Amino acid sequence: MSEHDSEMLLESVVEHLAQHADEISNRLVTAYTDEIVDYRSQPEGFLMNDVFENSRTSLFTLRDWLRGDADEARSFEDFRNSAVRRFRQGISVQALLHSYRLWGQIVWEEIASLPECKTSPATGFAVAGEVMRYVNRVSLAVANSYLEEAEGVIQDRHLAERNALEELISGTEISERVYSYLSRLGIDVNQRHCVLLLHRRNPSAADSSQTRDDLSSVRGLLPTSPASKPLVGLREEEIVVILPTTGIADGAVRTVANEISTMLDRYAVGVSRAHAGGGRTSEAYREASDAVRIARIQGDLRAYFYTDVLLQAVVDRSGLRETILGETVHPLLNYDKAHGSSLVQTLRVYILRRFNLSQTAAELNIRPNTVRYRLERIQELSGRDPNLPDDLLLLALGSKINRDFSG
Repeated sequence: MSEHDSEMLLESVVEHLAQHADEISNRLVTAYTDEIVDYRSQPEGFLMNDVFENSRTSLFTLRDWLRGDADEARSFEDFRNSAVRRFRQGISVQALLHSYRLWGQIVWEEIASLPECKTSPATGFAVAGEVMRYVNRVSLAVANSYLEEAEGVIQDRHLAERNALEELISGTEISERVYSYLSRLGIDVNQRHCVLLLHRRNPSAADSSQTRDDLSSVRGLLPTSPASKPLVGLREEEIVVILPTTGIADGAVRTVANEISTMLDRYAVGVSRAHAGGGRTSEAYREASDAVRIARIQGDLRAYFYTDVLLQAVVDRSGLRETILGETVHPLLNYDKAHGSSLVQTLRVYILRRFNLSQTAAELNIRPNTVRYRLERIQELSGRDPNLPDDLLLLALGSKINRDFSG
């Protein structure tokens, strides 16, 4: 076929598209309804008032494209705006791209049915190539705009979550703006709730994409209650969860927290007590912070609850930890190191066995008199008598602190 004949064929295709734009668009709407659930489930009028017009516009843009007259910047901006609408209408990116594939397929079938294309298959294939190139360009522009809009919404949501978390954690009066945002999410912080805190063990290893995956994993593992939804967000090196506990058993929270700690082993996990009222979230956050700090020190893969570490947390906040250790366990540790003895171990077992000489001796595989002798040496070195309640309490506290903070 001559160049003149090819131009005549192309012009025939262009004219056909323009003359049958409504008919082809109706066919496209029918195909979208039959094959794409996201389109079929939209409100009445969506297909004819939006999709039909968009399909018709695409046909005229293709006509101009084939003629070489298309204003790509302006035309593609319409497609980008359409992609943003689809995102806001709740249509998935997969469904959107499926619609453009269908569009290209049906438009090509329409062109291929022309007698001119049947007469000259080679030229018809050339037109098909131009149609596919056009569809690819449009699909790329549409997908990029859709994903940019989705990313923007996600970032806005994360920002709103972070702002809500900061306000709740700060202990200040909760603003109407934050209350409104939480209400839209179905979150009621006035109900009983605890704070579950994940802190990176190695902050320098943070990766934004991995953190997003971690957030998703945490959300998927959390127990849910019909009464209220959890609030999950990022705060510096932490993932913060405000978890409603109404209708959720205490054991379920511990099980989930331990599961999170095991699955996301790059985080230490701390959990507060349950509190009622949004004004108590700041207190819950402090408790979770105390628990997660001790979890980081210990390094094992279990969640630490504030109720488990209450004694260590109180001592550490008091600033008396070193004083207590200096008057109880440190002299014993120094003696053990110098003489190869086991005074600290004996003290721990004696406390664990509820101050029973026989049971302590049996566990250490020594005589009860040897236990008695070691207790006397503990008194001499520390100045604390294990037979006196107050001194024994202080020795037990020093042993507990040393064990929890030395690993």
